[in-house]
Formats: sequence, structure tokens, C-alpha cells
Amino acid sequence: MKNILLPTDFSANSMNAIDYAMHFFENWECNFYILNVQKISEYISDDLVTGSPTDTIYESIATDNKKLITTLVKKLSKQYKSQAYTFHGLFDYDDFVSSIDQAVTFHAIDLIIMGSNGATGAKEMIFGSNTLQVIRNIDCPTLIIPEQYSYSSIKSALFSTEHCEDFSFRGIKVFKEMLDMHQCELNVLELDATTISSRREETTCLRALFPEHPYTYFCLNTIPGLIAVNTATQLLKVDIHAAFIEKETFLERLLFGSESSQLAHGTLIPLLFLHR
Repeated sequence: MKNILLPTDFSANSMNAIDYAMHFFENWECNFYILNVQKISEYISDDLVTGSPTDTIYESIATDNKKLITTLVKKLSKQYKSQAYTFHGLFDYDDFVSSIDQAVTFHAIDLIIMGSNGATGAKEMIFGSNTLQVIRNIDCPTLIIPEQYSYSSIKSALFSTEHCEDFSFRGIKVFKEMLDMHQCELNVLELDATTISSRREETTCLRALFPEHPYTYFCLNTIPGLIAVNTATQLLKVDIHAAFIEKETFLERLLFGSESSQLAHGTLIPLLFLHR
């Protein structure tokens, strides 16, 4: 992995995700693209008045945030000058998801890293936060960092699954690179909420998925996914969790929430969403 996208609104939560990324890729050569996205609806008339008479509306709105991005890039470049990091500041005036999608395509992004603030409620389930919109709509691996989570060395990783047969070997490439990068142990958790029978051996698909990575296999039945995952992460002392994103219908999100939103908002450790 080389090209990492770091969306930020300059909040403590997004800055914490950036700090995590700096530690996660220590001693690796990376291009970090720090992106800030703004919409005109987020501004009031006073923001436009502060601009010079010759500024366009776009320039008036963009000036302050471009300065913040430039300042942040300079700060990180100085702070991590001993690392093989290159920082690029990006500003866009567009819909958040569209901006992320354009950045992923134009800069050949390998991984998105962003924070999750743990927000819940009907609005999040129906419309989705920025984090949920990205993991559902952008075809790029996305690592979600829980609010106030501090980086610790990656010694143990968890991969959870339900429907192994639908795996994408290309989609899991980033996670396998992370395993190699940190030389951590791997745990595989297979979930099955529809049966009470106990499956004692992993599927052929799982063995094919991790041929170079020895792992410890677990299978849990009839236990809600978030409870099973959070229990496993605590008992196994896991430092990072990976799972494939599932596409939920609007009605399912409206009535029941979604497995993706529960994981994104309820995760106790960094969570890597992969795409099938």
C-alpha cells in the first residue's frame, strides 16, 4: 500500500485517525492525501462577508480551509521527517462521497482511513453518516478508527465472516498486506445466526483465502454479530478487525438498522471494511 486517503474536518476525531495512520505505517513508504470537503450549506453569510471584494463565493469559502490544510501538511511533514512519508493537501467543494470517490480514482488510493464518532439514532440509520456513506458507496478498503482510540502495536488481528463463498480474493489483498506488515497473529471468526448446529471445521474457502497465514478458527452460532465480534476482540485481545461490507436495503436500514452501521458505530477497535 502506498496511497492513503485521510479525510478530515479538523475535529479531534479526524485528527486522531490521522495520528493512528502515522503510527500504523511507521517505517513504510507512503503518500498521504489529506482531504477536506466543504459544502455551501455549512456556511452562513458572515463567511462570505469576510472574503475580499474580488473573491468569488467559492474562493471566500475555500480560503480558510485551504490554509488549515496547508498548515496541517507542513506540521506533519516536520513531525514525521524521519519517515518515508509524503503529504499532499486536498480541498474540494462538493458532496462528501463524490469528493472521496474522485480522490480515490484520481490518486489511485489504496486505503481510506477515517474516524467514527459512535453516533447512533434514526438519522444515522436512514441517511448514514459520512463514514457509513463512504464504506457503503466507495469501492475502496476503509479503516475506521473509533473515537479516542489510541494506537497500540498490531499483535493480533481478527477476520470475521458470514457467507464465505462470496469472498473476493482481490478485495482482501489490503488486509493480507497488513498482516505481513505487522507480522501479527490471525484469528478467524465465522458467524452463523441461522443455525444452532456447531461447525467444528472451517470451510475450504477460508483455507484458500489465507494459505500463507496460519490462523486460529472460531465459529459462533445464534449470537448477534456485534456482540459476538466485540466479545471476541476482548477475549482474544485483538488490535484490528477486518470484515466484508454487506449491502443492506433501505427498508432493512430503516426498520432494523444495519450490520454495517452497528459495526462502524459499535466497534471497540479499528475496523477495516473490505468490498466483495
